[in-house]
Amino acid sequence: MKKPFFFSALFAAAVLLQAGCSLPRIIILHDPLSVDEHDRLGRIYESQGKQDLALQQYQAALKKDPGHVPSLLLLGDISYVRGDWNGAEAAYRKAIKLKPENGDIYNNLAWVHLKQERDLEEAEALITKALSLTPDHRPYYLDTRGVILIKQARSQEAVAALKESADSLPKDKPELLAETYTHLAEAYRAAGDAVRADEAAAAAKKHSSMKN
Repeated sequence: MKKPFFFSALFAAAVLLQAGCSLPRIIILHDPLSVDEHDRLGRIYESQGKQDLALQQYQAALKKDPGHVPSLLLLGDISYVRGDWNGAEAAYRKAIKLKPENGDIYNNLAWVHLKQERDLEEAEALITKALSLTPDHRPYYLDTRGVILIKQARSQEAVAALKESADSLPKDKPELLAETYTHLAEAYRAAGDAVRADEAAAAAKKHSSMKN
């Protein structure tokens, strides 16, 4: 007579226990998500303000494909926001090697130097390279260049760069205009022009109020 299945299973378990063996654990060795899926999931987490989870997803994507530039850039951006300058710099430098024609990466790396107020000559070289690679983004890069020039005590050059940036930025980007006019006010003050500094500060305040 055939024994029922549950009896056979119990018997097998008893034999394992008597032999001093334990039942095997299930170990998942394969990551089921693709590089792009990790990248998309990271963006979702980031949009929800869950930076730690987003960071894990970008790192998982890069573990599968170390040359995945979108994940490298997002990893660099999160590191930048969190003040992890070494992490941001490493990510951006690697991205530049993989995508040397992308001016935005040079701009981002220049800002890493600016935030630390170091290597300003390299920062200037980086933004000059960005301007030559992606001329369509000139208004944005000129803002970066203007801040670099302020830090280098080249206030008149900074005023010229920031004025051009403010004049050519899209009018439907009040947050960017507010930032550039703030920088322009700083440049005017450094140049000793208090009247124009106040005018630029007022323009920054006006555009800032339009963000919402």
